[in-house]
Amino acid sequence: MGAQAIKYQTTAARPRLSMDPVLKFWQARGVKFSGMLALGLLVWLIYMLFTSSAFFVYGAEIRGNVAVSAREIYTAGQIDSQSIFWISPAEVERNIEALPNIKSASVTVKLPAQVAIDVAERRPQLLWQSGDTIWWVDEEGTVVPPKAEMEDMLKIVDDDRQALEVGYHIDPALIKGAQTLRILAPDVRVVRHARATGLVVATPEGWPVYLGDGTDMKAKLMVLSALLPQLRENERPPVYIDLRDPLQPVYRTLPEIRIDPPPLRQPVPVRPQIAPQYRRNRP
Repeated sequence: MGAQAIKYQTTAARPRLSMDPVLKFWQARGVKFSGMLALGLLVWLIYMLFTSSAFFVYGAEIRGNVAVSAREIYTAGQIDSQSIFWISPAEVERNIEALPNIKSASVTVKLPAQVAIDVAERRPQLLWQSGDTIWWVDEEGTVVPPKAEMEDMLKIVDDDRQALEVGYHIDPALIKGAQTLRILAPDVRVVRHARATGLVVATPEGWPVYLGDGTDMKAKLMVLSALLPQLRENERPPVYIDLRDPLQPVYRTLPEIRIDPPPLRQPVPVRPQIAPQYRRNRP
């Protein structure tokens, strides 16, 4: 028998592919990995929100202003170049309401960078002049600096020249009385005021009329209308007419001036002048 070559062939068993290790790894560390991924995305999103120019304020819609300029209101709000996420509407409202001529403010913000400001101004009801300084006074009696010339507005001239400041409050009854006076007597453009007599107006004859603190203005003017015809017939004009109490009007007339003729002087008899006589001395 001849020799035969024997061939040996080994076959290795192929391993079976399984996803179990991957699933076990994901189950063990997948939640943590997902959290880290979500945190990273959140940090990136916050970074983009706070650094993107799309969320920074460079203007605002301002409504309700007449005397105060929009630029002045916008500057007072302190919102320029600020991130919309850092703006506090309540704080902006306080900043704007600090302006003397602003009575109230309302601020709303919207994404990405929209700011709306609604204001209510202190509307002047009359002018108040103390010395050379003129102020605006609103219906509440609040003193504010003037923003424009108001030629047709009623002016009160303070004879006491008391120094006023922004925010000073004048008695609202005085303001209301002056407004009633202007309505009932449209020709009156200037009213004087003193702490001792209150509001003072002048009749066409120039007689001063004391009207007090401004209350019962309609009743006081009715009494004045009834008194004037009587006073005009009087030969002696009044020095003043006091209507601070309309139920007890008082007026004072000029005292009667009497010019008495000079007293007659008795004639002084004239004595004849006698020439002096000189005696001669005997030798």
